[in-house]
Amino acid sequence: MESQETRFARDAENFISHRQTLNIQQCLTAARAQTGKSFGAQVRDIIRLARADGKLQPADYYYFRLYDDAAYPFEEKRRFLSERVHPAVIERCSDPQWRVLADDKFLTYSLLESCGAPVPETQAVYAANGRRFGRVPTLSTADDLAGFLTGAASYPLFAKPLAGIFSLGACRIERREDDTLCLAGGERVPVNAFAVELDREQGYLLQTVLRPHAMLRKYADATSTVRIILIIDNGAPEILHTIWKIPGAGNIADNFWRKGNMLAAVDSDTGTIRRVVRGDGPEMEEVVNHPDSGAPLVGETLPDWRRLIDLVTENARVFAPIRFQSWDVALCEEGPVVVEVNAGSAFNLSQLAKGEGFLTDRYTNFLLSCGYKLKTRH
Repeated sequence: MESQETRFARDAENFISHRQTLNIQQCLTAARAQTGKSFGAQVRDIIRLARADGKLQPADYYYFRLYDDAAYPFEEKRRFLSERVHPAVIERCSDPQWRVLADDKFLTYSLLESCGAPVPETQAVYAANGRRFGRVPTLSTADDLAGFLTGAASYPLFAKPLAGIFSLGACRIERREDDTLCLAGGERVPVNAFAVELDREQGYLLQTVLRPHAMLRKYADATSTVRIILIIDNGAPEILHTIWKIPGAGNIADNFWRKGNMLAAVDSDTGTIRRVVRGDGPEMEEVVNHPDSGAPLVGETLPDWRRLIDLVTENARVFAPIRFQSWDVALCEEGPVVVEVNAGSAFNLSQLAKGEGFLTDRYTNFLLSCGYKLKTRH
């Protein structure tokens, strides 16, 4: 039986290795084989891009396939941003006190609920630091958690860290059979063992699993979300990118680092899927039909799109001190549901999905207005 601590460590290892496992020597050879670009030309590119505003590293260069000169003229390569610059960007573009609010999922949900925005149902919170969560039951001990799991809990149930990111350490409990929990993927864990393993110091939200919209169930049973990336400029929200994160077979969450998951570039105005990719680096491929179900992807229109966009733009001002935001919204049977609000957004999601650099002229001007220093203007 795999412990929850082991699951978290496994998730963390997979997440960290998502790009670190790119073998640079193999990538050099693959890039030359695919494009004919010499080793020397690749190295010159890498050195120049490391000195540019995007601070790209060799792994970034191959991760985004920037060795393909036919797809990316050098000026376009300079628009790609490494995740290394993300902390500095967030520092300039958001109030640190509000970042704390966004990082705490329960506070985020409470604030959104008070504004009338739909959020997941939290059945209980497992936390050991004496904190209380209003009307939501607080489980302070392993015995409390075990009692909840064998009593009041309604399944299926999704457990995720209170202040977690990237779905690290999350798990989905499909049902309970007597004193055993049946997890997604077929694993069975005794209730008492699970209760002891779950990290109460970190704190966990125990939420009702969201039921995907009927149109999306032909792709996957797992909950998938649309990532809406926006800025607040002159007090008004402006959407920059919309990306649909598509879970692959057997995955409990839609984060791209999970093997088999895909990213779709979505037209922000219409909700139409323009491009879908899976994998990265030399192994990246564009996908037209879902590889598991065969259902068409490119050209399809996501449901309730206008409701989703209105939901985000109406509530983005609530977090206005965070001028660079991203929202993860699930398209459910009952309509769009806000799963997460983030300060900033991983640059790689839109850069992979769209095949375009994040540092557009519009985003450049926004960063400058926030006081972020750039070497060059596009």
